[in-house]
Amino acid sequence: MSLVSLPAVYDGNQIRLLEIAPVHGPYRVLVTFLEPVDTQTTARETPRFWSSFGAWQDDRPVEATLRDIHDARRSKPEPPAL
Repeated sequence: MSLVSLPAVYDGNQIRLLEIAPVHGPYRVLVTFLEPVDTQTTARETPRFWSSFGAWQDDRPVEATLRDIHDARRSKPEPPAL
């Protein structure tokens, strides 16, 4: 299996994963400390982060939404003539 990285926070006593681990059972892990966490900012931004989930509401089929996205990215409405 290849290496899997997950975000986590160390509170001084425990390491808490911020995502569900995609593995089960005992595993060897490597812990890398990246930077200190500003708990004031993190606590303040967490509700805003979670409230953004499910923000997209559209009753149209997925294909219609994808078609709109592709059409908006096209520089010309018709493909170039060869």
